[in-house]
Amino acid sequence: MSLIKIIQLSAKLPRKQAVFALNRVPMRDTLVYLFCLYFFLFLPYTLMNMMDVYENAISKSQLVLQSILFYPFFMMFLVIISISTLAAIASFFRLILSRKLAYQQLWKMSAYAILWPFILYQVFLFLPFSNYVGLVISFLIYGYLMWRMILIYPRKKKNSRQKRG
Repeated sequence: MSLIKIIQLSAKLPRKQAVFALNRVPMRDTLVYLFCLYFFLFLPYTLMNMMDVYENAISKSQLVLQSILFYPFFMMFLVIISISTLAAIASFFRLILSRKLAYQQLWKMSAYAILWPFILYQVFLFLPFSNYVGLVISFLIYGYLMWRMILIYPRKKKNSRQKRG
């Protein structure tokens, strides 16, 4: 599936059709989507911070090394850790709602549910609000999206053991 189609489906969450279509996307495409999302959404803020550091302390070659080598590796680490943490939060939602979902499905759902919270958070970085306001609102939106997406899946069946007499 193309990256543009994945972004379009992510923007349509928590619709049922988008949830099921995104769960069929291969993990490779999911990771490419995540790396691109993190890279492009965090790039402007990171570059502004790097330029401030460059003006103050480091040489031009160190800046190039940071932006070409360290930034992509840092983004890969950040992607895996943050999505895994969000999927753990979604596991808690799954338990509350008692739905049949595996951690792998929650991981993918978390990966796609972060599009709007990330965009909103980036907007808040450039507004005269505290970063915590953007962070709280982003988490609330993520929680709402995950809650609605988890509700789409069927409930767990209760085990009923009958005694044979």
